Amino acid sequence: MGKILLFVSLAVTAVTAVLGFLNQGTFKSKLEALAQANQEDQTTKGNLEKTSTELKTAKNDLTTVTAEKEQALAQAQTAQSAADQAKAKATELEAQVSSKEGEISKLTADVAAKEAELAQLKESQPAQSSEPSADVQAQLQEKETLITKLQEDLNTSKEALAQAQQRDRDRQALKMRDGLSGRVLAVNQAWNFVVLNLGDKNGVVNNAEMLVKRGSNLIGKVRITSVEPATSIADIIVSSLPQGVSISPGDSVIFQSVQE
Repeated sequence: MGKILLFVSLAVTAVTAVLGFLNQGTFKSKLEALAQANQEDQTTKGNLEKTSTELKTAKNDLTTVTAEKEQALAQAQTAQSAADQAKAKATELEAQVSSKEGEISKLTADVAAKEAELAQLKESQPAQSSEPSADVQAQLQEKETLITKLQEDLNTSKEALAQAQQRDRDRQALKMRDGLSGRVLAVNQAWNFVVLNLGDKNGVVNNAEMLVKRGSNLIGKVRITSVEPATSIADIIVSSLPQGVSISPGDSVIFQSVQE
């Protein structure tokens, strides 16, 4: 009986040892599987974060490209509007010049007719006073005064027309008047642009570069990107600014064809 119990005890011990060995192997395999799952989870998280970053970058790029497209479209529309306004102004001035020339021509003809009438009267009435009547003199004086006024107006209109035509030629040739100056009205640091108090009526053209000064000190440059009748928008040329210096409202701007 004792031998049987001993044998049974040894058998149970052997089975327990085998089961323990098998359990240890299974546990180790599960640990390895768990470690691999954790590694795959970390890899997946890393890929997800990378994809999320790339998506965010792509969205930012899309926003930037969209903003640049809208800005370019706005600039094109502004340039076209400025050209249309210049052409309309030139047409209006040409019409004014033509109208005033017509008025002067008519009045000149009237004066010539009156003078011829006076001469004829003098010839037909030699016995009477050679002096024209006060009424006729007043009419002649009135017309001569009107002719003088119209001639002054005509000269003014011709000068304005010439200036408008010159501005239009300069605009088409991307030229600006040397020494043209103004000041900065506002600054957008986020988008690196400024608003100037100079516009189409001052002869500002797209793509022209202007110097920015604070007092007598040159602090940077800007490039015109959009022109309105009385104002314009210019991009800040960041590379032209000394380190730690930024453009502020009130700074002056000047165009120099030959920049120092």
